[in-house]
Amino acid sequence: MAETKTTLQTLHKEDKRSKKIVFVSNCLLNANNKVFEFARYSGMFSDVVKILDKYGFGVMQMPCPEVLHMGNQRWWTSRNLYDNAGYRHLCRQLAAQTADYIANYYKVGYEVTAILTCDGSPSCGITKSSFCEDWGGRPKEVPRVLVDKPGIFMEELLGELSDRGLEAPPVYGLMMDDREKSTEEILQEFDDYISRQISKK
Repeated sequence: MAETKTTLQTLHKEDKRSKKIVFVSNCLLNANNKVFEFARYSGMFSDVVKILDKYGFGVMQMPCPEVLHMGNQRWWTSRNLYDNAGYRHLCRQLAAQTADYIANYYKVGYEVTAILTCDGSPSCGITKSSFCEDWGGRPKEVPRVLVDKPGIFMEELLGELSDRGLEAPPVYGLMMDDREKSTEEILQEFDDYISRQISKK
């Protein structure tokens, strides 16, 4: 007996959604969660939001592990100080929630176009994160350098996606914590990057 194929009919009309989402580091949408002296804007980095909106992306704000771990009055810190079992455990929990959202979007055929991070951050950097080998003990001013390593949260998020067999979207780091770079340069580089990504498709 031949099998009968049935076509699944949708019960809703299409609307205007793009089905494209960018996951964004918390502090890019809420400067109040930046460590003191590192906020370049008063509330959200609206110029970045405008660029994302220009290309039709929805925005999903990721949690800030640093605020949950040490609060809003935390000291400046570095990747090596956060690289411990307790902080990694917190980051992995938050990464699991973020991966759940990504998995849900993939399930319905939406595109997670990118993860947009704050490069230079000890938690959310992707190509650079702050580092100071000798920091610890009595609070003191120390030379802060950027190393070519991802931050702890980004490392855990990419690990979580890999463990689940989920494709990791491209990750782009805005060099917000590099004081040598102007905001205008950062924005232009980001707009150029998004434009190139879209033209590839």
